[in-house]
Amino acid sequence: MHADPQDAADSATPESLSLIEAAAGVFATTRQHLAQLLTLLTLEARYAGLMLGMTLAMALIGALAAFSAWGLLLAAALGGLLALGWSWSLALGSLALANVVLALISLWLMRRALTRISLGSTRQALGLDLPNDAD
Repeated sequence: MHADPQDAADSATPESLSLIEAAAGVFATTRQHLAQLLTLLTLEARYAGLMLGMTLAMALIGALAAFSAWGLLLAAALGGLLALGWSWSLALGSLALANVVLALISLWLMRRALTRISLGSTRQALGLDLPNDAD
């Protein structure tokens, strides 16, 4: 009983994959890559959330420091006005008026800045500009 030379040649070459097996392999590899990308995205989103929380905490600390510094500046200005002979009511009224003017200027600048956020170039590149959009 001698082995057929054709059988020996077939056993020496690797068995060819069927189309279904190849597609299953590609699907498994793609699924593994997507799972890894999802894990990476989850980790980066969690890290970004932590950094956002830290940034907001630092912004709150900075705002509180600025608020207290502004209060001390107003107290010093009030003391200076009183030392110049101004009455309490006139000194407090003028400082309150200065604060109102500063708040109105800030609101005007914020409104102006917010109206400039139109993302015009991005909308144009995506073809989302409507004919009645006025810039």
